Amino acid sequence: MDFLTLLQQVCQYNQWGMAQQYDGAIRVEIPTEYGRSQVVEVIQGRDPDGRPLVYYWTVVVSVQEVGDPWFLLGLNADLPYGALAVRGNEVILIESQLMETADAEEVMRGIFYVGKYADQFEKQVRGQLDAN
Repeated sequence: MDFLTLLQQVCQYNQWGMAQQYDGAIRVEIPTEYGRSQVVEVIQGRDPDGRPLVYYWTVVVSVQEVGDPWFLLGLNADLPYGALAVRGNEVILIESQLMETADAEEVMRGIFYVGKYADQFEKQVRGQLDAN
């Protein structure tokens, strides 16, 4: 089974909205708690050995909203899924996974927990404002 088919099955089973973007990325919207959701981007890439990877990532907040970058690095130590990073002017949460060994459970957990943790951090910074 190819990865796109696997992703479609995971999204259908979990009733997550899924849309393919013009640049090849796939956007998956997951509910995180009542009245809140998070959009997770799914993009393909390769590891240094050329093996196909999939990345799950989402925007948390803007860099300007974070006062202490060391705090973000400290949060990484406790995350079982994903890692916080800076891309441009945004703080993102990103996870990678080998595509050739991915199964439905791993894909579901990767997407769900990247979205859930990002939404929790966003809520800590912005309060009830749900921007992503």
